[in-house]
Amino acid sequence: MPRLVNGDRKIINPKPENAGKLLIFCEGHTEYNYLDYFRSYIDNNLRAQYSNIVIEPINTEGNAMHVYNYAEEFLGIDENASKYLHYEKHLVFDCDAPENIQEVIALMKESKNDYILDYSNLLFETWLVMHFQNLEPERDNSKRAIVKLMRDYLNVTKYTKKIKASTGTIGKILGSNGNEKIRAAIENAKLLEKHWKDNEKDMDRNIKQMNPSVEIYKLIERFLDEIVYLCG
Repeated sequence: MPRLVNGDRKIINPKPENAGKLLIFCEGHTEYNYLDYFRSYIDNNLRAQYSNIVIEPINTEGNAMHVYNYAEEFLGIDENASKYLHYEKHLVFDCDAPENIQEVIALMKESKNDYILDYSNLLFETWLVMHFQNLEPERDNSKRAIVKLMRDYLNVTKYTKKIKASTGTIGKILGSNGNEKIRAAIENAKLLEKHWKDNEKDMDRNIKQMNPSVEIYKLIERFLDEIVYLCG
């Protein structure tokens, strides 16, 4: 596993919060592999006594509604509700489907389970591309454009389901300077967040107009800060 700690530490808060107890529902292999990279790093490389990360993958064709329905059904089981009562509950999803994504987001926010929404708009690969370059709202950020960038960065002719599902793909993206790439993606996400805020757009009303944008950076920043702090 490539190291995520190289050179100087870059933590604004010198003693960040622990990642804590997290129950994460995510769609697809790519999202799972990326999140599991951090979970495994924390479990295997650190003495993170107060963190426990549980990832529940929903390996269906990308659809935010499927993630929501699965989470609701999972937590509707008394045993699960009790077991994860004191866990933060996260939904990791793309915004390319279903068509009524704005209504799905409203359902997620209205749930009694108090979900934190870690979305990527339009798709999770938008977040992955941000590890290599800034994405600007004025440019073409369509699914086709993002997939082409993924092909270029991975140096493959086709970005197939097999490549998406491969655990090696995440390692290839992060390489030997994962910390630097992730920090760059986080800063890019914050610039986009400011852009949409300045333009009076928010995910509660304008998600379809907010391409590109991601919320998952907040969760990843917590993971990375804990890793760097405890490994430093």
